[in-house]
Amino acid sequence: MRIDGASSNAPWLPHITSFVPTLESIDTVNVVTNSFDAEQGLAGGAAVNVQIRSGTNDLHGSGFEYHTDSALKAKPWILPQGARKPKLVNNEFGGSLGGPIKKDKMFYFVSYEGTPNREFASRLGTVPTPLQKRGDLSESTRVIYDPATGSPDGSNRTPFAGNVIPTARISPITKKLADLTPGPNVATAGFTQNYFAGGSYIFDRHRADTKLNWNPTAKLSLFGRYSLLHYDMVNPQMFGSLGGPEVSSAGGNAGDAFGNTHSFTGAATYILTPNLIMDAYYGYTLADTAVEQARLDEKLGLDFLGIPGTNGTRRFEGGWPRFSVSGYTDLGTPNDFQPYYRSDPQHQYVANLNWTKGPHEVRFGFDIYLTGMNHLQPEATGGSHGASGGFTFGTGPTGTVGVTSDQFNGYGTFLLGLPTNVGKITQVPDGYNTRQKNFSLYVRDRWNVNRKFTLSYGLRWEYYPFPTRADRGLEWYNSATNKMHICGVGQVPEDCGVHVSKRNFAPRIGFAWRPMETFVIRAGYGITYDPFSLQRPLRTNYPLLIIQNIPAPNSFAWVSPIAQGIPRAVIPDFGNGIIDIPGTYAAITTPTDYRRGYIQSWNFTLQKQLKWGFTGQAGYVATRSTRQIGYLDINASQVIGSENTGRPLNQRFGRLTATTMITPFGTTMYDSLQAQLDRRFAAGLSLAVGYTWGKVIGFADNSDSGPSVNAIPYFNRNRVVRGYDRTHNLHVSNIWELPFGKGKNRVSSGPAAAILGGWQINNLLSFYSGQPFGIGADGNSLRMPGSSQTADQVKSNVQILGAAGRGTPYFDPDAFANLSTARGQERFGNTAFNILRGPGIANWDFGVFRRFNVTERWKIEFRMEAFNFTNTPHFSNPGTNVASYQPLQTDLLRRYNGYGEITGVTNIGRDGIDERMFRFGLRFSF
Repeated sequence: MRIDGASSNAPWLPHITSFVPTLESIDTVNVVTNSFDAEQGLAGGAAVNVQIRSGTNDLHGSGFEYHTDSALKAKPWILPQGARKPKLVNNEFGGSLGGPIKKDKMFYFVSYEGTPNREFASRLGTVPTPLQKRGDLSESTRVIYDPATGSPDGSNRTPFAGNVIPTARISPITKKLADLTPGPNVATAGFTQNYFAGGSYIFDRHRADTKLNWNPTAKLSLFGRYSLLHYDMVNPQMFGSLGGPEVSSAGGNAGDAFGNTHSFTGAATYILTPNLIMDAYYGYTLADTAVEQARLDEKLGLDFLGIPGTNGTRRFEGGWPRFSVSGYTDLGTPNDFQPYYRSDPQHQYVANLNWTKGPHEVRFGFDIYLTGMNHLQPEATGGSHGASGGFTFGTGPTGTVGVTSDQFNGYGTFLLGLPTNVGKITQVPDGYNTRQKNFSLYVRDRWNVNRKFTLSYGLRWEYYPFPTRADRGLEWYNSATNKMHICGVGQVPEDCGVHVSKRNFAPRIGFAWRPMETFVIRAGYGITYDPFSLQRPLRTNYPLLIIQNIPAPNSFAWVSPIAQGIPRAVIPDFGNGIIDIPGTYAAITTPTDYRRGYIQSWNFTLQKQLKWGFTGQAGYVATRSTRQIGYLDINASQVIGSENTGRPLNQRFGRLTATTMITPFGTTMYDSLQAQLDRRFAAGLSLAVGYTWGKVIGFADNSDSGPSVNAIPYFNRNRVVRGYDRTHNLHVSNIWELPFGKGKNRVSSGPAAAILGGWQINNLLSFYSGQPFGIGADGNSLRMPGSSQTADQVKSNVQILGAAGRGTPYFDPDAFANLSTARGQERFGNTAFNILRGPGIANWDFGVFRRFNVTERWKIEFRMEAFNFTNTPHFSNPGTNVASYQPLQTDLLRRYNGYGEITGVTNIGRDGIDERMFRFGLRFSF
């Protein structure tokens, strides 16, 4: 997104913006999603340009207050039976003022918006029952095996008698955690989603926009814009003093968060000649964000639990370690990326010349975009746990070959204190940084061939050098030698010898042809290079961060008893810039010849003016994300059933852990029919109907993700309909000014006109197809680390039952079966990923406005808005792990165990609120 010509993207989180202007400050918004003009660059999916208002010779201003609370909203669908409607108090208030400083010469504009939010937030999680916490796992129909018996590969194990783990075998460390873990409190749940947690979520946000315009001469105009965002958030953890995830999905991260964003644009426009105009921009944005989980000042892993190797000497290494038990909600530190403290600056220099010559309008210019990251955050690609350390407990150690395992096996592994993965990230310096430079040039001609035909064509060139740190290059793993290269140190060049192309030429062409006055044909084609910055995945790497990720030898084994803790990280010297890396330390790298992906987009659209003020439009719109980059684990096992021996780098160097290559690995295809019917605003009524039929197929969802299957011989299993695909997308919106009051054709005078006049009704109806999902299975039947398993489909057709809630599956659960494979018979399930679709979405937003003209200049507007007016739940996809299914259970709540059940709602962008909500507001303007 660009604000007044300068980019406002977040370098670390490129899918979001660093700053969003206040609502009252926005003058215009332009969104381009296909076949960009050559001037548009550094954008992949959409180019959004926002123009901030300026002051004028007249004084203008506004003020507003919008309010909603728990009395104005329905009860959430997700609440357990008998729970009270949670408290909510939300206000949005602010205003704007703009006017002259010196008439015709200098103007000002200011806008402020505040949003204090107080909410009792809640979420569901999965906790063990009292019997499970004591080691009695007899509630399950699955068998719990003794890992001390049988062979190291998991075969020939003996079950625990009665599925009960003897007290003497339970680890004192995990017993402490089990004793602190709350028990189920949702009576209508089985073994999953059986704990309801709540807490007071607080979020305060303040935004301000200011703009100063100056016209020193008739040829020169200048403006400067400064915007500020400040926020504070408190998002409690669901297990209180034991940590766990955040209670509010709206907040994103658990704990206390705070930050500021500063955004500035300075610009000048100069008329060189009547047909030659220059404009230039400088943009600066600084985003400071931080979040801290609770109890950071305590070394709970080391001092309370007594686990060697956890925590550290610095504050950000304190708190709980992370305990991830298969099938249960995580305990302790909820994420491997907390805490963090980020300061991300960006500078942009843009200059353009616009030359008009006869029927040609030629525009050309350059764009230099510099971004950086200055972080304290012990997080890395390939890491499994953060700065305080962590332990994963899978189902394998209490399972056996050829028998399905489930969450009870995972909890048995936990009680025995046998982690299947041990990890920790040791951040060597207290802070680190990255720097990225992007350069681009473009030229574009808009040629009015004749009054009926306009042709636009241009060429853009972009160059993305390999990123660096502030004082040297990055770090890079050489998979041919199993060495880490410290770029810019000793004999290693600053770019590590990675070649990036300087031939990123992106042609753009489009035309508009009007064969008849009421009929227009438009078409366009363009190439856009994927702007995804390598400074994101390469931000952290060995040895800047020591990324310990220690897996078990095989699917049925464990690393070492939890009492042995985490091995101490060894911090190496940089030496000559080429150093060794231990086999259990993760690394990130790129190919030596890094080929940036590009996006081809094209469209062909027909538009016709119809009767009664309507305009119809239909067209074919498509994109091809060619060489889409993503995260490929080049050390994932390549042979089914081979366990860790199938890891290529283990075979060559004894390397056991993830080694991530940032590389192109496929093409994502999107094709759509897009149709639109509009009625321009006339006689108090406007209408817009938009429909899209589309399909997106690819190997991964985006450039910041990886495939489900990292094994190259089976890589084509990743090519499926992507998870964000929605086949049908229909929107209907309208504005209707009721035909009453002064100047209208009904009841235009008298007291009735005063009462009935000024009313407006707004509607927005949205209908979407459901999102794809697939059925997963027990990975122990595949025994190929780095790839996900799918279930077998055992019925020719899968019946969609359409139910929602516990004990009532959305689809026929018996249509799929888990794989229980003997040694040597391992295989993938016979289903692909994303073969089914979840519930669709239907939503109606409704608003009633009333305008009062107090004087000719002063106006007041009353608003009542209803979001999800029909209070229709927007259900999320059902649970998809067939291994959780226990068909022998007679208790329906425990039979499905989340499999096939819909237990939540999807997020449609309303801060976690899905139920009907009314909002009242008052706005005045002059």
